[in-house]
Amino acid sequence: MKPDTPVQRPVIITALCVALFAIGLFTVFYTFTGAFAPYGLLYSAGNVLLLVITFAALSGVWGMEKWGTWLFAVVIALKLSLDVWVKAFTWWELLLLVPAFAFLFYYKKMK
Repeated sequence: MKPDTPVQRPVIITALCVALFAIGLFTVFYTFTGAFAPYGLLYSAGNVLLLVITFAALSGVWGMEKWGTWLFAVVIALKLSLDVWVKAFTWWELLLLVPAFAFLFYYKKMK
């Protein structure tokens, strides 16, 4: 049996992962400024928990693993659902669907 050959990561996947990691770190710090206080303590905790899981998903996508793409899609759905539920939804959050679709576009190239 041959060992798994590494999959070359497309530049767009690299750029999206780097941007999402940076935005995620900013959001974690921003959460602790009290910006989300009007939505309650549990919203801030849930938001940061989903961000940590997003980092795990992005690690999978970075390694061109299929599970990373699916985990990212699930976490984005949960994030949008949480925001709608607590009335913290803003339309710019739909931009999270762009990397989700990009990751799904390259899904067949992942291992």
